[in-house]
Amino acid sequence: MADILSIGSSALLAYSRALSTTSHNISNVNTPGYSRQRVELATPAGAGSGSGFVGSGVSVSTIARLTDGLVNTRLMGDASAYARLDVYAGYASRVDAQLSGADTNLAVPLQSFFGAANALAQNPTSPAARQSLIGSAETLAAMFNDSQAQLDSMDAEIDARVRVAVDDINRIGSALAQLNERLALAQGQFSRQPANDLLDQRDQLLQDLSERISISTVMQDDGSLNVFTAGGQALVLGTRATPLAVAGDSYGSGRLEVTQGGAIVTSQLGGGTLGGLLDVRREVLDPARRELGRVAAGIAEAFNAQHAQGLDAYGELGGLFFTPPAGAALAATSNSGSAGITLGFGDIAALSPDDYDLRLLASGWQLTSRSTGNVVALSGTGSSADPLRGAGLELTVSGSAAVGDRFLLQPTAHVAGQMSVTINDPMRVAAASPLRVTAAIGNTGSATATTPMVLDASSANLLDPVNIEFISANTYQINGSGSYAYSPGTPIAVNGWSLGLSGTPAAGDRYAIARGASNSGDNSNAQALAGISTRGVLEGGRSTLAQAQTALVADAGLDAQQSALRRNAQSAVLTQARNEREAISGVNLDEEAADLVRFQQAYQAAARVIQVADTLFQTLLQATGR
Repeated sequence: MADILSIGSSALLAYSRALSTTSHNISNVNTPGYSRQRVELATPAGAGSGSGFVGSGVSVSTIARLTDGLVNTRLMGDASAYARLDVYAGYASRVDAQLSGADTNLAVPLQSFFGAANALAQNPTSPAARQSLIGSAETLAAMFNDSQAQLDSMDAEIDARVRVAVDDINRIGSALAQLNERLALAQGQFSRQPANDLLDQRDQLLQDLSERISISTVMQDDGSLNVFTAGGQALVLGTRATPLAVAGDSYGSGRLEVTQGGAIVTSQLGGGTLGGLLDVRREVLDPARRELGRVAAGIAEAFNAQHAQGLDAYGELGGLFFTPPAGAALAATSNSGSAGITLGFGDIAALSPDDYDLRLLASGWQLTSRSTGNVVALSGTGSSADPLRGAGLELTVSGSAAVGDRFLLQPTAHVAGQMSVTINDPMRVAAASPLRVTAAIGNTGSATATTPMVLDASSANLLDPVNIEFISANTYQINGSGSYAYSPGTPIAVNGWSLGLSGTPAAGDRYAIARGASNSGDNSNAQALAGISTRGVLEGGRSTLAQAQTALVADAGLDAQQSALRRNAQSAVLTQARNEREAISGVNLDEEAADLVRFQQAYQAAARVIQVADTLFQTLLQATGR
């Protein structure tokens, strides 16, 4: 009877635990991260006898947690990839909407601006046409300003979300370190039996962490888990969490970088929300701002240069039409010298949408592209009279630089926000050529002179009167002196301008070049201003301003489209991984209900065994008591 009683008692205890575990599963059917548990039953060693081994009941070997480590690891990776793409695609779509939207696209105001310039060329004396050009320019500048403001706002928003993501990572890392301590203690107290609910909590925290940053894990002998970023930075080592932090960059630009232990680790982080924010900032937002600024700089520089070659209605040379663009040059906070850099533009056709590192070496200044890593050739000394020239930039160094000093050059990243119109008087629009040529009435040759072309608007003698007289068909004098060879088809260059002749001049032919008159009906410079729209201004003269703007919009649209497609594909992969985990670890209420009935019946049968043992024992007592 004692054997029957112990066997029944073991079964009663085992199925009581099975019922408790099944009830626990049912109660946590909707708990995030919960893994179904199952009681593992085992048969203890039987008692030997001459007639064989007699069974001794049942025991609970462990309460197993139904999970697959490989599936969980894959789920973390898939969740990290999806979180990154979701953030990336969201911002890429916003950048695309800003640059290509019906109300924010720059194509229409750019076309309207050059349309107004063309209308001025057709009616150069019209005050209305002049005012229309100024108004169109102001609208264009305002659109550039608005686009810059929107992109800058996204940049500030990304910085704020980077800060939030880092705080979340640190919070989760701290919770993981505490769980490691609790797990090691709990499992050490009970013969290394798994603390299932704590393990579920840890897996859920790992899942939450992977949605913020890509991670890897290493299991320790005591059951604790070390957690590292994909770049190898330790986030959790046993019971100690190593936090990340945010700090301004080394140039004081205001941009946040992620640090750990004081070292910048931004470039070593990836995946998850944080990785998506850092990637979209580097791959979408920054290039869009730089290219937008390059288009703005191209418009301002090309239009200002041509406008300076014209004459306004007051008979004065054209001044600045747009505010001259200027790039940003930020000194590293570690610099020991007192130098500052003024960044201007030289050859706009050579300007690329890159940022640069400028460093003073023992051998001189070195300019390196941040996007390609290529060293850019420099000329000049850096003085105001002879600035450093390279990549379309002109760099003037003030103060005293020390070897090792560094500067971050951002030529175009903020230029679109600087764009503004400096002219508010329509009569100051320089539509006419500053020079007019008059052929003498008695000329006998067939040569016809074109309007002089300004080569150097800053020449002090540009507007001085000049008389050209041909001694022969191949020789001419200037203001009655000299003897200069003339080749048909070769312009005559004097005082910062050039004069073209078609046909053949004869001896004695004379041409007078004089300053243009005020209120002139000449439209030469207005035609040149309108012609900027079809001129190759950027990319070494291969790209017009409209083509550059179209390419900017196309790149933003391509980024948005590709990232959306990749996000959708990754969503399907993540759903599949989640379904696979649910198939292994999820609670099925129908299955649990069936187990509940099965274990209840087994429990009742075990109770019946104990009742039988009690009846037999009472019978034995009664028999021996007589």
